Amino acid sequence: MDPNHRSVVDSSPYHDALSQCIDHWALELEQTELIRDGVNHVFGTVSTEGQPVIIRISDGAVRERSELLGEMLWLDHLIRHGCTVTTPIASRGGELLETIELDIGEMHVSCFKRFAGRQINPATDPEWNEELLANLGREIARVHRASDELTLPPNEDRLSWWEDQEMQIPDPLPDCFDSHVIEPIAKFLDGLRSRPTSPREYGLVHRDLHAGNFLVEDGRIELIDFDLGCYGWRTMDFAVLLFSHYFYPSFRLPDASPETAGQVLATMVSGYREEYALERAELETIEDMLMLHTVLNYLVTKPAVEHWQVAMGNPTPTVTDSLAWIAQLWLDGDRMRVDLGQL
Repeated sequence: MDPNHRSVVDSSPYHDALSQCIDHWALELEQTELIRDGVNHVFGTVSTEGQPVIIRISDGAVRERSELLGEMLWLDHLIRHGCTVTTPIASRGGELLETIELDIGEMHVSCFKRFAGRQINPATDPEWNEELLANLGREIARVHRASDELTLPPNEDRLSWWEDQEMQIPDPLPDCFDSHVIEPIAKFLDGLRSRPTSPREYGLVHRDLHAGNFLVEDGRIELIDFDLGCYGWRTMDFAVLLFSHYFYPSFRLPDASPETAGQVLATMVSGYREEYALERAELETIEDMLMLHTVLNYLVTKPAVEHWQVAMGNPTPTVTDSLAWIAQLWLDGDRMRVDLGQL
């Protein structure tokens, strides 16, 4: 790991930053709870006026201030163009991003309105159905369409997928990584980086759209947590959901198969196409995007397996089991298959 990147299991800097930003948004500290920790920390709380809010604290060693300011501009643009996405709240000083200086470095803090909707559990919730998936496809399309109309300033921009801290292969390689796995991964990444792109198939994407990152209320969907947002292929925003719920062993649904993954993709695409065009040739990149997400998962979770096992709710199969599955895919030169015949 980058020696300047604090261990994901060390939460103390995030809590220190939280205590220092209470006045910035007039928050009730005693009503604050940790919702999620990982690459960033997410807290739920309320303002002194009783408004439910989300506080997200990002490690400055992972996310530069310029990237996060670009995210705020992006979200503002999406909201103004009718997308239902997480809404930033300005601090008392009028800032959408406050930077807290700690002895160990900078922590960047942002505050968002807390949507009244709920998360859907794909394994148990009957609302995980074709109607929901088609609605999700429509919302993704609105985000892509609006993003195509946005040009972020060079000093407040998001990164390309391959520039992100999380996508960097450590050098020298720590002992926790298997060099025999990393070798084909590195070749794959080099090949993707050199692949030609066109504006309609490549642009700003959420890159982390799974069931934990959208909320539902009366059929209305709000997309949340744009922290991994980057420039990449549009099909990334289908691949992550398929990977998370139809392939990744720790969360794979009981009926998961290439056929059911293809059916889910086809349903999302049908909703998407009601809002924005999507060519068949673009969808043929979906298996590459699935493999790309195995790389992100491997690089992020491998150095802190025990932490992610707890952070993901102690799933069975374990995170260790899932990492072994990812490693074997790369060792065998295998791929995840999606039945595209239903498109």
